[in-house]
Amino acid sequence: MPLINRTVKDTLVENLRDEIIKGQLSPGQKLRQEELAAHFGVSTMPIREALRELEAEGLVTITPHRGAVVTRLTAEDLQDIYDIRTNLEEMATGLAVPNMDETILADLAQSVQEMGNDIDDAVTYTKLNHHFHVTIYAASGRRHLCELIEVLRRRTQHYVHTHIGEMGRKPESLEDHRAILEACRCGDADQAAVIMRQHLSRVGHELVEYFKSRDQNN
Repeated sequence: MPLINRTVKDTLVENLRDEIIKGQLSPGQKLRQEELAAHFGVSTMPIREALRELEAEGLVTITPHRGAVVTRLTAEDLQDIYDIRTNLEEMATGLAVPNMDETILADLAQSVQEMGNDIDDAVTYTKLNHHFHVTIYAASGRRHLCELIEVLRRRTQHYVHTHIGEMGRKPESLEDHRAILEACRCGDADQAAVIMRQHLSRVGHELVEYFKSRDQNN
């Protein structure tokens, strides 16, 4: 399981994150350190450290004397986060486009191509989606803005997987990314920012309505 030049904790963080994003560890599920240690064949110490790192990402919630659970977000939480994300990511996109060079555009194009190739693999698609977005925002050169966006994006990754996997929204998502890429290629910062806002607003609205409906039916 460990990779070259990777600590056991880093590998555990990645594996646990993947299992949360896949839904193998579902929102609200208790994360028992002894069970996870046996599952991954390690001691509880790196498990404890990995859970703390995932808590910092917002994917895990740790409560004193009660332990860790996969973070569960309500429809209201999702609405709040997406309202904030939409504004921040629209801003970052507008600031980023004028700074994009051929290397960045090639990276974005590669991500979109791979998203099309892996459209039936929700986990890979989710990771490529994340890479596409953070690559755009990094070009803004606004470190604190990018850090805020990263925190909020990480907090909703397991719900984004639901959107593109369980809800079957990959084709719409792929078209949005292609449109954003084209605006970036044209150097049209305003258009790229508008499409980004529309994309995030739609995704947020669909997720909120989906979980409202699911909660009412349970």
